[in-house]
Amino acid sequence: MRFEDLKSVMEIEERVFSNPWPRYFFEKDLESGNTVAFVVENDGQVVGYALGSCIDVELHIANIAVAEDFQRKGLGSRMLAGMEKVAVERGCGFAYLEVRTTNVEAINMYRKKSYDILYTRKRYYLDGSDAYVMHKELK
Repeated sequence: MRFEDLKSVMEIEERVFSNPWPRYFFEKDLESGNTVAFVVENDGQVVGYALGSCIDVELHIANIAVAEDFQRKGLGSRMLAGMEKVAVERGCGFAYLEVRTTNVEAINMYRKKSYDILYTRKRYYLDGSDAYVMHKELK
């Protein structure tokens, strides 16, 4: 992901999430040396992105999103695998993330990729929704 991608990233963010992140969150992350960020393009158009950070031995997966027309085609799984690969190269041994307890599709994808639910964070999201904290040991 580059700064030039942020217009397209924000369009996806605003369509996919009920409480989208502001652009400056992405800008700040892209300026950080700890960030792992990918975009997926189709015919030169950004159709998905993944954003996380490697700090010490942990990869925190902050956001994975795919434009609606490209969902359920394996893009999220491929971006997740790419993030994990970079994290291992940077010395991370664990990955974790938060996901809405109601986001069954994402939870199922993470479970297929060997993520386990650690616990529930009550009222984690701005709208009061709960989140599962999921984790995985990276190999």
